[in-house]
Amino acid sequence: MIIERVLNNNVISSLNQRGEEVICMGKGIAFQKKSGDVVEDTLIEKEFVLKDSVTSQQFQQLFEDVPAEEIELVKKIVDYAEKELQVTLAPTIYLNLTDHMHYAIMRAKEGIELPNPLLFETKKFYPKEFRIAQHTLAKISDYFSVTLPESEAGFIAFHIVNAQQQHADMSTTMETTEMVRNILRIISRYFGITLNAETLSYQRIVTHLQYFAQRYLENKLSEETDEFLFALIQSKYPKAFQAVQRINDFLITRYDRPIGESEMIYLTIHIERVVQEQ
Repeated sequence: MIIERVLNNNVISSLNQRGEEVICMGKGIAFQKKSGDVVEDTLIEKEFVLKDSVTSQQFQQLFEDVPAEEIELVKKIVDYAEKELQVTLAPTIYLNLTDHMHYAIMRAKEGIELPNPLLFETKKFYPKEFRIAQHTLAKISDYFSVTLPESEAGFIAFHIVNAQQQHADMSTTMETTEMVRNILRIISRYFGITLNAETLSYQRIVTHLQYFAQRYLENKLSEETDEFLFALIQSKYPKAFQAVQRINDFLITRYDRPIGESEMIYLTIHIERVVQEQ
């Protein structure tokens, strides 16, 4: 692999066999090296393709400004997250998480804490990602002797969630979480109950709502109709269906777009299950 640019001792940019710009990571991969030098493939621990020139410029600027120790920690956190979640995170996690963590450390040193209005929901809806974020805070403390507040674990968890979703950005991830929270509140208030987050049916409805919210925000809801099933669900689960109608009214008021019959059917079934299990 021939070095195009040295971003720091642990990160270089190069070109693959298809002529695409790639970022290569490895401990000491660029130590005492410069553009045009050859890097042994055995030193490369991570490699990913950059899709556009803007991303390339962002990587170059960030990695020039951020200490190598922070980049190395982010790499370890991403490796840990991928192992725990059994997924491959989007390459943008290196850019977004490095940038966030760098400024979070700076804020902590200055005694500045940002409020996180979705912290409670993040813990409930994304427990695996939140545990990884807590692990990240512990590592930051070990590496840099800086204690970050729990609110930062929520933000880091969002970055990890976001990196699992194709074509999503942070604002969409946060909007999705807020929508799920609001829908669950409507269900709780309509039935006058507190939903038990420990039940299997609760986990199922949260997962369903997360994917529903993503599809809704991207305007990709199912447009299929089944008049017989739609009528059957209304008569079999009338209260759950009425709750879905309230959710539909809320979404129309908030986003000016209805749910659709097919989505109402599935949501009614999930609500019936979670309410019956309380």
